[in-house]
Amino acid sequence: MNHQMLMDAKRNIAPYMGATPMLSSLLLDKQLKGKALIKADSLCPTGAFKLRGAINAVCCLTNEQKKAGVVAFSTGNHAQAVAYAGQLFGVKSVVIMPKTANAIKIENTRLLGADVVLFDPENETREALAEKYQNEYGMTLIRPYDHPEVIAGQGTSGLEMVDYCLLHQISPDYCYVPASGGGYIAGVSIAISKSFPQCEIVGVESEVSRPWYHSMLNGERTHAAQQRPSICDAILPPHPMPGELTWPIVKGSVSRFVAVSDEEVLTSMKILQSYLGLATEPCGAITLAAALVDNQRLEGKSVICAVSGRNRDFSVNL
Repeated sequence: MNHQMLMDAKRNIAPYMGATPMLSSLLLDKQLKGKALIKADSLCPTGAFKLRGAINAVCCLTNEQKKAGVVAFSTGNHAQAVAYAGQLFGVKSVVIMPKTANAIKIENTRLLGADVVLFDPENETREALAEKYQNEYGMTLIRPYDHPEVIAGQGTSGLEMVDYCLLHQISPDYCYVPASGGGYIAGVSIAISKSFPQCEIVGVESEVSRPWYHSMLNGERTHAAQQRPSICDAILPPHPMPGELTWPIVKGSVSRFVAVSDEEVLTSMKILQSYLGLATEPCGAITLAAALVDNQRLEGKSVICAVSGRNRDFSVNL
């Protein structure tokens, strides 16, 4: 993975989606005691940053691969992204989702044209199901984070952060990014580190499962089972562990990992809605929650928070 791959991804994605805005609020600045910059990737067409990686990955397929179609597995946001990218390029998509996934995300994935296959995570593995479609139909697997073109696509968000900061003569001190499997934070870190090497990149996890924190402590990829239910389902895959491709990138560029509670996330969701009119899913607010936890060290600093998504059932109170 390198910076040029991100630049190539930016060119691939540009015809299909524009840059997402960087938002600010004086009220939020006062709360953080610094300059807060909210990267609103929740405003991507499918409601999450995942569309970046999916468009780039499908764009990079050969003609033969496009004819055979693609298969993906996801709890929701990557599912919708692959379905959307498939529609853009006329590529058949099959998406494997746990039957416990968010009902809105399942329905949206179907509406976007994908064949949705639901599985029981207690008795089946998504990898085995995906392998079936690869072997029987010659489909190409687009992994949610352990995929070079996906990582490069997610990194275009970081390129946009850099462009904004250069245009407004801002030198960011901190950049908070959700950790999960690592595709988003790996891509963003490549972009930010090249232009602003002094910027501290901070990974954010839910306190119910901290695979990145434990992996950094142990010096190797470490599984960290989910301890209890959480509203932050989008960053809690069935077997939480850093990706094989994302691990070496992230461990070399991310200084630390912060964990937040569901209560802290709910507070941040309310702040984003109140101060910026930005509706998010819980994981979309996790980085602001971390910055608020960290606010003692942010006084007088410029802080980027990546707001990753908005896909939730807004008729249900959290």
